[in-house]
Amino acid sequence: MSERVDSSSIIDHLRSQRLVSSVKIIVLDEALSRFVLRVRCSLLPSSYRLEVRIIQTQTEMVYSYQLYTNKPLIRWDNSPHFPSISTHPHHRHNLDGTIEPSPLSGYIFNDLDHVFNAIRDVITV
Repeated sequence: MSERVDSSSIIDHLRSQRLVSSVKIIVLDEALSRFVLRVRCSLLPSSYRLEVRIIQTQTEMVYSYQLYTNKPLIRWDNSPHFPSISTHPHHRHNLDGTIEPSPLSGYIFNDLDHVFNAIRDVITV
């Protein structure tokens, strides 16, 4: 499992992305035994949003990164409901409803960098 990070590092990383125009913290709980963060980022162009959800306990890391406009577009997560995917539990939900392997691994900063690279391929500025 990845090492625990603090919320300010994640928020700073999000704000450093050129596509991000604002970051709003929806949920933040940094208890000793768990870390919960839910953040909504407004992106450029302004019709796009990214929602980041991270839950980390002493034994697991659960994440979801969802790009959306007025409807969901792409989501990366590690819910273990697609065991046949080669990168199980990590996978990507596409706009067309297909599920595919994901290079994400639960290392938040590496994962965010991959997500933003993929978003740049999807959105038009």
